[in-house]
Amino acid sequence: MARDFGAKGEEDVVDVYGRIFPSYSRSEIHPAISIILKDMPRGSLLDFPAGSGSLAWRLQSEGFEVTAADVVPEAFKNPEIEIVRGDLNGIFPFESNRFDYACFVEGPEHVENVFQCLREFARILKPGGTLVVSLPNYSNLQNRIKQFLNGVIEPVVSYESLKSDYIGNEFMIHINRLPYPMMRMALEFAGFKVESVHQDRPKKKQRLLWPLAWAIQMLTALRGEKGQKKYWMKDNNATEVLMGGNTLILVARLKHKAA
Repeated sequence: MARDFGAKGEEDVVDVYGRIFPSYSRSEIHPAISIILKDMPRGSLLDFPAGSGSLAWRLQSEGFEVTAADVVPEAFKNPEIEIVRGDLNGIFPFESNRFDYACFVEGPEHVENVFQCLREFARILKPGGTLVVSLPNYSNLQNRIKQFLNGVIEPVVSYESLKSDYIGNEFMIHINRLPYPMMRMALEFAGFKVESVHQDRPKKKQRLLWPLAWAIQMLTALRGEKGQKKYWMKDNNATEVLMGGNTLILVARLKHKAA
């Protein structure tokens, strides 16, 4: 099975440490992850889903011992890095407590059961291991307005479109559209604690929504600890989330193994 992304596909490429890769991600995400991991001790790292391998090559070149996994390992472009076939919806093909780090980049939106998937990441990470997660920022103000107006944040995919436009690439559909509080809840259920939240880049057009953002943040302050306890309002309405870019990047530490 080969990846086929139509017009975007192989035409968009990225140069990472002298190697050219097909680009399947927003250009700001991988450099942002590199900066986040820059000062962390080097160790073993799982990149899953690995795609063409641009993030794996970046992190390998920066000193990590990288292993990769993807549902389509044939698309991986790094012969010197181990790549195995893996399904995020199943049991990961790795023994428990193997890795110091894992990157789950642009993955949660494609997974049928993100709670089970995160339990697998917790299983293969060593105690105290670090998970870096990226996903679309469904909690930014622009997406909240889309949800209010359309009843759904992103377009749906009809059965006819599934068969005509995504045949062989069903795993590319955004089937799980998690706002920040639900992503955090899933992480905590799996034994992780979110330590920091980052964005890929600000959305310039969203600046026009600052008056509404300030009103939401004033309401958040008025709700105080009650709002935080019930809805994680302080975190969900923090500027980096509420006025954040297209992508959220979460760094989470494994505090305990899920039961």
